[in-house]
Amino acid sequence: METSNEIELIKRLQKSDSEAFLALYDRYHVIVYNWSLKIVKVPTYAEDIVQDVFLKIWQIRDRLNPHQSFPAFIYRICRNKAFTLIKKITTDERLQIQIMHQLKNVVESTENRTLWHEYEVLLSNAVGKLPKQRQKVFKLCRQEGKSYEEVANELGISRNTVKEHMVMAVKNIKEYFYQYGDISFLLILLSSSHFK
Repeated sequence: METSNEIELIKRLQKSDSEAFLALYDRYHVIVYNWSLKIVKVPTYAEDIVQDVFLKIWQIRDRLNPHQSFPAFIYRICRNKAFTLIKKITTDERLQIQIMHQLKNVVESTENRTLWHEYEVLLSNAVGKLPKQRQKVFKLCRQEGKSYEEVANELGISRNTVKEHMVMAVKNIKEYFYQYGDISFLLILLSSSHFK
């Protein structure tokens, strides 16, 4: 890709040249889509991110620096848009349901079995990182299906303490998934009855 040509396109874009904008879009939209898809995993959301990235480029066109690396610049925008979407998904149950349906269609295959195996390994690792008492509470509540009262009686602690351990366990496990998994794992985690 010729740098001088790209610099010229960005200079023209600064002056609201729509043809220069389309030339940059043609050059980069597939790259931005692939970056997005690696993060969010769902094609329709990756497409939305592409549109958001290029809308942002158009909105700030007069502030672009023609001598700055354009690919690095759009990658930063793409990554920020993807992470904003992930944060929105983690707080919007409607979006979670919508994406889980889409993911189900995408990964209902051998890949799904692999994904579930990876999920189980990741969950096991996350639980293993919990402090001993919290780990014990989590296993009794979620893996053995005991009530908070039953766990409180068994461990000789209050129901409130059990609840606090569970709140912190779920928080710690979500943080672990956010760090070591991807959006597919995070969505499985959020939709799992273990975490309701």
